[in-house]
Amino acid sequence: MTIFGFVLVAALGGFIRFAMEYYLPAVGASAFPRATLIVNIAGAFLLGIVLALPGETQVILGIGFCGALTTFSGVSLQLHRRLTSKAYRAMSSYAAALLIGGLGAAGAGIIIGKIIFS
Repeated sequence: MTIFGFVLVAALGGFIRFAMEYYLPAVGASAFPRATLIVNIAGAFLLGIVLALPGETQVILGIGFCGALTTFSGVSLQLHRRLTSKAYRAMSSYAAALLIGGLGAAGAGIIIGKIIFS
């Protein structure tokens, strides 16, 4: 069940990320990549909740679903594009939104996970 569950939730996470990028595309170097921001903040929140679950479930949902949902490489590419096109304000606001939103969401997820599963 572990491998099957992992593959299943990873496919679901990847599909959701693909759908978000498809329906909320960021066009142009200064465009705000809403889809990537949303999936990364949502993934951080969900991972915070997942941390309250037992070990095997953490691996399946944390690495499988949250790992497939979120994207560090995509963020790196988007920040690099904004840097090389000299869209410094867009790059800075995006990086700040990711950092503040991601850390805040992860913290909220940890608190909620402890409340729900403790």
